[in-house]
Amino acid sequence: MKEYIIETKINAPKEVVWKTITNFEDYPSWNSILTMKNNDSLQVGKKFDVTIHKPKGKKSKFKVIALSKNDNKSFSARQKVMGNWFLSATHHFIIEEINKNQVMFIQKWELKGIVISLFKKQIFKELESFNQMNEELKNLLEKE
Repeated sequence: MKEYIIETKINAPKEVVWKTITNFEDYPSWNSILTMKNNDSLQVGKKFDVTIHKPKGKKSKFKVIALSKNDNKSFSARQKVMGNWFLSATHHFIIEEINKNQVMFIQKWELKGIVISLFKKQIFKELESFNQMNEELKNLLEKE
């Protein structure tokens, strides 16, 4: 298994960060990287649609299943392609409270399968774009 982690310190209470990252309907208003639809209540065990917006207007669309939800702390979802042996990617959204008005927002991917072995460098390069999502979230919440 390979892991990829990005994190950003945000000056906002964990409840505000949670409300923003779990409100999929509002993603287009602040998030240029990721769109998530059809699971606004983040129901564990339910599949939903994800689109990653890439440079030059390219998009990757796929279905994921919500694996976990811990209010004001974390949620995760997994995409599988042809079973774990080919590709399994679990995306964690984590909020670690530093103090009442500051958090560390972390996105962590756990990647398994032959695709990761063959294309790790390319996949990690694509995941770098999520730094922009973290910055957009920080900018949105710190201007309020």
